[in-house]
Amino acid sequence: MSLILFCEYSIPETNRERFLAWAGETPSRWEEAELAENREQPGVFVELRRPADEREASAMKKERLEGRSWSEMASWVKGGREGLRVWTFAPVDFVAPGTAPISGE
Repeated sequence: MSLILFCEYSIPETNRERFLAWAGETPSRWEEAELAENREQPGVFVELRRPADEREASAMKKERLEGRSWSEMASWVKGGREGLRVWTFAPVDFVAPGTAPISGE
């Protein structure tokens, strides 16, 4: 199964440059992650991570919400720690009437 751990948050314009500098200071923080900023809404960021399974997704989510120096970032996020939203997504299995599921893997 191909899972995606999706983290989303908004950094107000007053903190955006500081956040970007902080993010660039430690590239290891973003290993195995894709960091992207919304083109239409500057300051809205997403992180995409691809855990191998549900257990790894759970561990990544816990680490993302509680680990490393992420707490430093919370002061720049709109809404603070509660403004950081983390979800795990799984592929959708489509089922046509009278057929077996088509796996999203």
